[in-house]
Amino acid sequence: MNHPLDYLALAAAGGLGVLLRAGCNTLAVRLAGPTSTWAAPATTLTINVAGSFLFGLLYALMAGKPGLGPAWQTIVLVGLLGGFTTYSTFAFQAIELAGHGHLAGAIGYVAATNVLALIAVWVGLRLPTG
Repeated sequence: MNHPLDYLALAAAGGLGVLLRAGCNTLAVRLAGPTSTWAAPATTLTINVAGSFLFGLLYALMAGKPGLGPAWQTIVLVGLLGGFTTYSTFAFQAIELAGHGHLAGAIGYVAATNVLALIAVWVGLRLPTG
């Protein structure tokens, strides 16, 4: 990412990812109804799984391809899929840790991320009310 246009492309890809996620959420609420308690979690699960699959697929397809160097990988993986779901990055990093022989570190990363994120949301929800 050495050129200013790379950063513009990154921002545009991130914006597109966010719009795709918002569109999925809107569609799920329309299909399930506004009072459904499962529309949001089901959509988030679907987005996280689909985004993780796409991250792995696109990473593998772009690896070693001429013309699809690190800048394009960053634009697509960090921008587009990062805007769509950061979970795909989390999943990829956990697999990468395990694949490099750090299985205990990967398990710790997954456990810490999930436990600490749940605690952080719980604390955040309680701070405004004292």
